[in-house]
Amino acid sequence: MAGGTNRRRRLRGSLAVIALAVGSAPVAVPPLRDAATHGIVADAALGQPLGYLVGTPLFGVWDTLTLVTVSQHYAVLGTLILVYAGWRLVAAWRLVAARRPVGARRSVVARAPGGGLRALARRLALELLRALGALAALLAFYAAAALIPRPMTGIRLASDDLLAVDFHSHTNHSHDGWSLFTAARNRAWHEAGGFDAAYITDHYTWAGVDEALPANPARAGDRTVLLSGMEVRLRGRHTNILGDRSRYVFALDSTWHHLDPDSIAAATARGAPPPTMLYAIPGPLDQIVPFAGGGEGAAGGAPAPGSPAGVVGVELSDGAPRGLEQVRSQRGAILALADAMDLAVVAGTNLHGWGRTVPAWSVMRIPGWREMSPGELGGAIEEVLHRDRRRAVTVVERRVPYHDGSAAALAATVPVLAWEHFRALTLAERLSWLVWAALWMAVRARTGAAPGRRHRQGGGTASR
Repeated sequence: MAGGTNRRRRLRGSLAVIALAVGSAPVAVPPLRDAATHGIVADAALGQPLGYLVGTPLFGVWDTLTLVTVSQHYAVLGTLILVYAGWRLVAAWRLVAARRPVGARRSVVARAPGGGLRALARRLALELLRALGALAALLAFYAAAALIPRPMTGIRLASDDLLAVDFHSHTNHSHDGWSLFTAARNRAWHEAGGFDAAYITDHYTWAGVDEALPANPARAGDRTVLLSGMEVRLRGRHTNILGDRSRYVFALDSTWHHLDPDSIAAATARGAPPPTMLYAIPGPLDQIVPFAGGGEGAAGGAPAPGSPAGVVGVELSDGAPRGLEQVRSQRGAILALADAMDLAVVAGTNLHGWGRTVPAWSVMRIPGWREMSPGELGGAIEEVLHRDRRRAVTVVERRVPYHDGSAAALAATVPVLAWEHFRALTLAERLSWLVWAALWMAVRARTGAAPGRRHRQGGGTASR
């Protein structure tokens, strides 16, 4: 009977995984959704290379951890600390219970001067080292998700007229970018993530753009195109400016940090091409100034009041943890502002070189874009943003649960994440989980049987 109990303990992790993978299948949900409506996106699906599918149990967990917000990270950490503390308390209680009948040993320890205190001190020191080791392992797991090269999931679009765009990414020329994340690595990352075009929006410099543009293909449909942009401060707030630098450089201060709205407005009044600027998250929503003109109002009437130095869009998805927190907690407010001001809602990965997970894609419809040159494609993207504004972009995001400000939901982050993670698995991912669980069960059953056989053999020798 004891052997059967031990066997169940060895296999309960694998059995739990199998139960989740099988039990969640009848209530499975698509892994992608429209970030604005939370509805199904008919024209988009996840593309997963074979290497990703083989390592799905690890890579999928890393993806999920990459997509959660700051508050959810704290909830995961707190839950793991509580689980660890409970595990060690149970282990300590079992140890005490096992030693209780051995009265002679306890009496010897009790008679030794300070023996009990020294034993307790050694025990506490061991537990402290064990806890520090567990924390180091958790931090190493997070660091591996951010640093280790691995296969990525990308997006697959059903129509040749659709393209996936990233409006916010960086290279090693940004002060907070990974030192090895060159423009070439930026392009490779976006290609693996299914992007057709991505804007290099380094902080206060076009150095990354200068490195990227010469490697662009002659035809936009041949590979991922990198386009010109820069992240600056407009009215003190982070803003991404798109297009050729000649349209902005005259309005920048000597450090290229701040863009003067009056200079932009004056140039536009003189007939200069309108600026294409996007409001970056995180940032206060009450300070968004829309671009004046260039599109109909949200209800099909007059354009919303604004400025010739206003933005044409706002991020509905930002890949940084703080950005993810704001866009999920203030999603309704962002959408209300976009509707009222007729602003495009866009996705930006805010990529700095860390991680291998795409949180969302900006999907646009531009007929014939594959035959365009990179410059023509950049012009077409800006034209659609100005012309269609709120209708220009569909933000397609990875499905990840959020607590919506509920303390109970935040406390339940770990079980909710686990359940929703399994619900959003593709069929291939689900099969990968089941195969790995079965293999682990076989390994555990085999390694667990050997000590039992040795024990029985040893007992027979002693009895003889």
